[in-house]
Amino acid sequence: MTAHALDLHVRHKVRRDSFDIDDKRAQVFRPIEHGVFFKDALLETFDEFDDWSKKKGERHRMGQNCRKVLAALMWCCDFATGTCEPSIDTLMEKTHFARATVVRALKLLWENGFLNWIRRTAKTGLAPDEGPPVRQVSNAYFWDFARMPARCLMRLKEKLARKGKKFSPPPARNFPRYEGLQKRRARAIRDKLAYDRATKRNALARARSPEEQAAVLYPNDVASQRLHLEMLLGDSASSAASLNPLPNRSIQKE
Repeated sequence: MTAHALDLHVRHKVRRDSFDIDDKRAQVFRPIEHGVFFKDALLETFDEFDDWSKKKGERHRMGQNCRKVLAALMWCCDFATGTCEPSIDTLMEKTHFARATVVRALKLLWENGFLNWIRRTAKTGLAPDEGPPVRQVSNAYFWDFARMPARCLMRLKEKLARKGKKFSPPPARNFPRYEGLQKRRARAIRDKLAYDRATKRNALARARSPEEQAAVLYPNDVASQRLHLEMLLGDSASSAASLNPLPNRSIQKE
């Protein structure tokens, strides 16, 4: 039974912020100097950083699962060109980990600056009524040394220098980075709150009367504005009374 084109669209839905494999933004591969020496030095640097960053009584920040995934990525890397594009299934096969474990390890490596990647798509060449125009392909993985902790980059250079290898990281570039829906919503909320606070702060600074202040604090809420003004007037009356108390008539003159 032939699958319907709409079914193919559902099954082959591409991930957000993916770039075509021929798009210049997906051209992230750069030759990696010193090949195997780089691999050994990076894994040693990983071990040092994971031990150094571990807090007493807590688990390692990344752990051995991340190390094994990192080693598998470098095993799949062509150091002469920097090409590193294994699928998740390939990483699962190399590490003998479940998919969720591989995905979590990749995320931890990215969060700690030991890895970066670009999501990619490729054209299918199918007609609109035959299936989706593009399909998801494997990520393009690369080492973005601008994101690596400065301490780790320094140690990486030192380790290679001990082996007579001078390491010069490629120039830093601003790579696009995917953000999950939850992170995008949280960032949008934070940005809106910061904008609203700044706007309200500026409006309060320009307000010349209590009425204008109340209108800024409670826009389109007449009842709250009235309550705010009553509170201000009440506080003013109480302050005036405390500064100028009435004479105590219970005190008898001598």
